[in-house]
Amino acid sequence: MKKIKLLVSAFAVALVAMLALAPAAQAQVEPGLVQADPAFVTEAGEQEFTLTGSNWIAGAVAIVPCTVNTYEDLAAGGPDSCDTANLAIATAAADGTFTTTVTYDVPEGGMCIGVGGGAAFTEQGGGYCVGVGAPILPNSGSESAMVAIIGAAVLAGGAMIVLSTRRRSFVS
Repeated sequence: MKKIKLLVSAFAVALVAMLALAPAAQAQVEPGLVQADPAFVTEAGEQEFTLTGSNWIAGAVAIVPCTVNTYEDLAAGGPDSCDTANLAIATAAADGTFTTTVTYDVPEGGMCIGVGGGAAFTEQGGGYCVGVGAPILPNSGSESAMVAIIGAAVLAGGAMIVLSTRRRSFVS
């Protein structure tokens, strides 16, 4: 019976930890989202992309090809890693959505497409990375945060069980 109480307590600790950290995870979501069609290309070369965006500031949105091929490098390099001379402009509607078509020469290692919105295109930033042969997935970090939360809950539950069994063995 005590083991069941301990398991219920461990689940309660895990639930409280997940609920306490959920608002922090939601606050990290980027406001402007971009999707490309096609999501990746089968081979390097010239390709036409239809970009669809949501949650952008209404008005002009700048779209530029970038020399980097990972989301991390795009975020680190910002506009300095992009070809601002090859600028395309789309217009985000009042609801923050836009759709536009661009054509870029995709190199063998893939590329990223940078997007900027708001005043001087600097209030909002984002992008989409196009892979050759397979999509390039972002490293959001949310997966590792969830693993850490679950791991902490399991560790706490295990510690509770170990401590309770040790006390019982000394009492007996």
